[in-house]
Amino acid sequence: MEPTLSGRDSSEVGNTSAALYVTHNLETVAEECEDDKKANNDLKLGVLVEDSTKSQLSKYLARLLQHFTQRYQHEVEISSFDLLFMVIYCLALETGFIPEGHVLEDAQGVLRPGFDRRLMHIFSAIVPSNLYDRVNRSYRLDVYLPGIEDNCALVGIKSGDFLCLTFTILQRSDMLSQSILLPVSRYIPIINFQKLNISCQNLKDLSCRVKNNIFIPIRDALCQASSPSLYPSLIELPDEVLVILLVKYLDRRSIMRLGASCSRLKMLTDICR
Repeated sequence: MEPTLSGRDSSEVGNTSAALYVTHNLETVAEECEDDKKANNDLKLGVLVEDSTKSQLSKYLARLLQHFTQRYQHEVEISSFDLLFMVIYCLALETGFIPEGHVLEDAQGVLRPGFDRRLMHIFSAIVPSNLYDRVNRSYRLDVYLPGIEDNCALVGIKSGDFLCLTFTILQRSDMLSQSILLPVSRYIPIINFQKLNISCQNLKDLSCRVKNNIFIPIRDALCQASSPSLYPSLIELPDEVLVILLVKYLDRRSIMRLGASCSRLKMLTDICR
């Protein structure tokens, strides 16, 4: 599978490629997410990759890996490198990046870069194709931040038991690329398609390393260069993520103090007590 280049402006690629661009209406997706939330009110179910445990993967990661294995399991021999790169793709989605070839419509205005359950709902069911170049033993994923025109490329190169990741803002020489070396066996020690939670280990460590060293520095640089108002904040997180963070990291007294800061946080902190 050879990686293909893609872009968002259909005028640049001609009419024959325009059909390749998929538009997602976020208002419709929001309604689907609300139905999904009503069907599953278990706040203990992990939303982020780092919330995964040995007994259960986070909601969207499990969904993404299931779609990935169902699509390719009978076509190619899936390796630990493949599974690791898909986990990293999920981390990119959590940080606010989405794959090229997809356009978002939101009547509420500019979408702020960062975690958005609507994006996770959409793209955890969409497996990017043409990720792996067998000749060069490398992966490539083209992504961008909604509302920002700069394209980015995530490249992964195999080297023994390691995957070398490099994240680059294309056509921007004034912004440095970010790289990291990941030991594959630490995060994907075995492959078990029936129990994917067994295949994925140390995901909290992986999430922190990849986000802090790869995705967040690039995202922050793009937001600063584009508009400071796009920078994500605590209040932009969805309710279920905020509740999980409050219960996990704050004591009762700190939760009460945070609830006094605004009406929305007051409502959520009342749930936590």
